[in-house]
Amino acid sequence: MEKNELVSISQGALAIMNPTSPEKVLAAGRAAGLRERSRVVEIGCGNGTILALWGREYGVSGVGIEAREDACRRAEETLRAAGLGDRIGVRCMDAREYVPDEPFDCAASIGASHIWGGFAATLDALLGMVSDEGTIVIGDRCWRSDRTPPEFAREWPDVLTEYEILGTVREAGLDVAAVLRAGHDDWDRYESGIWQAVLSWLAENPDYPEREFMLDYLHRIQDEYFGYGREHMGWAIFVLVPGFW
Repeated sequence: MEKNELVSISQGALAIMNPTSPEKVLAAGRAAGLRERSRVVEIGCGNGTILALWGREYGVSGVGIEAREDACRRAEETLRAAGLGDRIGVRCMDAREYVPDEPFDCAASIGASHIWGGFAATLDALLGMVSDEGTIVIGDRCWRSDRTPPEFAREWPDVLTEYEILGTVREAGLDVAAVLRAGHDDWDRYESGIWQAVLSWLAENPDYPEREFMLDYLHRIQDEYFGYGREHMGWAIFVLVPGFW
């Protein structure tokens, strides 16, 4: 099954496609200094929920970049329903090909570092989208400690510890203004939403040719979560600001 189709089936119904909450998203926006007339770009904007939250609460304008066409349609609907269709647009395209017409005040990638292949590459890409005074918001996986069993760590070679993330941020000349970690409840809610979506799809598609693949996928991600993910895998939103170096 094509990756984008898998994501749409398993996570398309989730308002926020990550183990976090609207409250933490708003706290990240506040720490990033978002305010009326702030221009924001969100890479991998999914269903548009995060931009809608920031648009309603802080009055931002900007654009969301999303590759999946069904998600683009939902994002446009979300922004219109929030009364933000005239201030925040959606570009349906590969984010790696996006070049802003002018720098943004804030660039965000919430759970989309896979686009560039990891935290460091994502940070570098987002820095190219903001002004010298711009802020960066990245939501990403991280190991809870540097004592993750190697057999698990090898499954996620691009995941860093929080301390490694801190070093990467400082090497880029930035400081961490805030970190908003996913708790176990955030993880349980997120993972359970995926399982329920896959189970619903399996029930509705008994004769689909790739049904066996989807069943294997469900069991594999549950094995990962119960086997080591809940104990060892973290996730957090990092708010990054220009450093005093």
